Amino acid sequence: MIIWRGWGVLAIVYIALCAALLGGLLGASILQSSTAAGVLAGLGILIGVALATVHGWYLNVIGPRKRANQWEAVERPRLEEAADRGSLVVGNTQPRSPEEAAQMIESVIADGRRAIGILGMIAGVVVAAVNLISGLMA
Repeated sequence: MIIWRGWGVLAIVYIALCAALLGGLLGASILQSSTAAGVLAGLGILIGVALATVHGWYLNVIGPRKRANQWEAVERPRLEEAADRGSLVVGNTQPRSPEEAAQMIESVIADGRRAIGILGMIAGVVVAAVNLISGLMA
């Protein structure tokens, strides 16, 4: 999931570090068995994929959702104030009634939330599936 935001190197680091720690350190040093080292390295790869998926989910889904909520908390009062003053204009259209102004405000908020979070949501689902498949193939 991290790859979609330019943090792809972290996925490689997570996977390599977990495989090295479990396979190399634990498998070879403590258990002193090459078979155990291979099995633990595979388990380390799966754990690394899981870490990359969780971190990517945070960056691509949770982060945009938080930013959208913060943006809405600032933008909604500004739009409502403009509607109260009669200076709200959306798409070169000024509302003719308070109900129409409320609909325009909701439209602006929905468009803004979509613009902030669309890449995160789509990327999150696609990359989670890719990480799951790559983890199963490892």
